[in-house]
Amino acid sequence: MLLKIVEVVVLLVAGFLFVTWQFRDLRRAKEVTRQQREAEKYQAMQRSAKSDESPSVKRSESETR
Repeated sequence: MLLKIVEVVVLLVAGFLFVTWQFRDLRRAKEVTRQQREAEKYQAMQRSAKSDESPSVKRSESETR
């Protein structure tokens, strides 16, 4: 009987630790995904800023000719 109680307690502790580990891993994955999205958004803003600058530079060059 004591062995069964020990077995159940060990399984409950292992289950709790497994669930905790999975949620921690999920939180880390969400944080990495958030950082990647922010980096992509920043890169897109940089690209759009560069593309906005290019036509104005070309226009001013053609106006001076």
